[in-house]
Amino acid sequence: MMLYIITPLLIFSTLVAVNHLKNNSEIVSKSQNEAIWFVLQLTKEYSEFVYQLQNYQFENSSHDEMMIQYEILWSRFNTIVNNSQIMHFDQFKGAVDEINSHFERVKMLEYRLLSLSSPQETQPVLQLFRQDYENLMVFLNYKFRLSSGDLGDRITAISEVETVIRYLLITTLLMGALMAYLLLRESHSHHALAMKDSLTGINNRLWLNQKLRELELNNTSFYFYLIDLDEFKEINDTMGHHAGDELLIEVARRLSNLSCKDYCAARMGGDEFAIIELCQPTGDVNSCISDQLTGVFNRPAMFAGSFHPISASIGVSQFPKAAKSVSEVLKQADFAMYEVKQQGKDGLLHYRSLSSLAENQRVIS
Repeated sequence: MMLYIITPLLIFSTLVAVNHLKNNSEIVSKSQNEAIWFVLQLTKEYSEFVYQLQNYQFENSSHDEMMIQYEILWSRFNTIVNNSQIMHFDQFKGAVDEINSHFERVKMLEYRLLSLSSPQETQPVLQLFRQDYENLMVFLNYKFRLSSGDLGDRITAISEVETVIRYLLITTLLMGALMAYLLLRESHSHHALAMKDSLTGINNRLWLNQKLRELELNNTSFYFYLIDLDEFKEINDTMGHHAGDELLIEVARRLSNLSCKDYCAARMGGDEFAIIELCQPTGDVNSCISDQLTGVFNRPAMFAGSFHPISASIGVSQFPKAAKSVSEVLKQADFAMYEVKQQGKDGLLHYRSLSSLAENQRVIS
């Protein structure tokens, strides 16, 4: 449950961080390009004006030419501080206010420019403009370089966001891998549960069918034992279903603890069990399991609070010697088990692929 909560939060956080990184990157790019262009234009016009003012001082230009350049400088200042179409300039803290303060000083000096009666009076005004120009250049050079100032802070923020995104992506990948592992483990767990009988804990009919198909596909030789408990309905009717369940659990425990190698037991349903013996047969009838099954049902079992005698009718078939397919194995074992029932129950019979039933051997405990 925690993974289902944390993983979407990680994904959402990653998307937010990526969007933040994108916005900061766009701001840095647009701000840098746009602001620097206007700053370059401003410094160009300012330097041109200072140059014209010097020319006027040395009588190399007229007062009108100098004032024209002043008007151009005034217009450039006005564009920066008042034009709403200039985007991202406000990303530089104090930049607009600083430029506006220089603009105000430039406007205040306009009356002194207009009142100049001769070039010789220019020097004090020139000094004021030159000082203001130099102060403006110091501020702009600091404010609009990448290594410091607000853009530097934004670039540092971008690096930090990139680091956060990397950690978020790594964490998301790890969480995804953990979720995949847990889902796979849960899938295997559910698959294992689906293959187990809920009452007895041994393999169920679904597992048995898959195992038989696998053995048939690989043409593996095996014995198939179909076991049906005798008088099980009577136990349920007289002692109750709880007693019947106790008997089924005890039989499943005994079948699971046989001392034969390469065998497996399963509950087919109701009071029917099955055993697959994978060891190679050593004779026409006897096998490792056959003798042990006699002992399994010769011993009394504890259910309904006391020990009771039990028995079973067992039919046996062999693949591929007697039966050539799984369906034929099941039919032959069922037929042999039915013959045990007809002949008095409590026994084991191997099916023989002969035409005469008299040639089927019955082994009675």
